[in-house]
Amino acid sequence: MTPPDESEIETMLAAMLAPPERPGDRVFTARVDRAIDVQAALVRAERRFWRSFAFEALAIGALLAALWLLSSSSLLAPLAGSAQWGLAPPLLLILALWFVGTQRLRQT
Repeated sequence: MTPPDESEIETMLAAMLAPPERPGDRVFTARVDRAIDVQAALVRAERRFWRSFAFEALAIGALLAALWLLSSSSLLAPLAGSAQWGLAPPLLLILALWFVGTQRLRQT
């Protein structure tokens, strides 16, 4: 018995390792394409959410600093009361409600 030569081994290996002959699965590729599109849209939405969240958090921080400075001024001392934060709690509540409302609207 003669050993097979190199070209026969290559042909036999190519036949054994070749993928099976069949048509492409279009439903699967469409599903994968949709999943990739959905993932990309989710990443864009998350990025947009965090950008707006950071901007609004900075805006609220600036407004809180302004409220603190205004409540400590002598011009508004009669409105602030003895604690110097008498004016701040209602305004903080309005700011917090505005912030929560805008974030809730973005999620829908």
